[in-house]
Amino acid sequence: MAPTQSALADHVGEWGRSFVSIALMLFAFSSMIYNYYLGENSLDFFSEENQKLFNGFRVFTLLLVLWGSLQDLSTVFAFADVTMGLLAVVNLAAVLLLIKVGLRIINDYDEQRRAGIAQPVLDPAKFADLNIDRAAWPAIPTRAAAE
Repeated sequence: MAPTQSALADHVGEWGRSFVSIALMLFAFSSMIYNYYLGENSLDFFSEENQKLFNGFRVFTLLLVLWGSLQDLSTVFAFADVTMGLLAVVNLAAVLLLIKVGLRIINDYDEQRRAGIAQPVLDPAKFADLNIDRAAWPAIPTRAAAE
């Protein structure tokens, strides 16, 4: 960070050092808030409003932030690398589990294109077994309207 602060200070003046520090602080804070938001939404999806689980997650998050503030930077980055790697493994597993569903929807899209529909649409009725939210896909234009 010091080279960036010095470079900006050389080009725009001493206020550049403060700008870099404030920008970095805002980036770090917004990243923590966003990652906390993602974690809480994941818990909300998998648990039925279990308040003890949410409170435990909040305490764990605060302890993790406190721990990170007391460690050297290389330890924090190593921990972040490991956790991001684990997140990638979980995401890849989810993608593998969703391949069949994705291929079904892609094939439906391709069939609509071959049928001459200029703007194919997702019809939830064709995929009743997937539990697609009909409110998310309310309007199903007819073929004539799509052409």
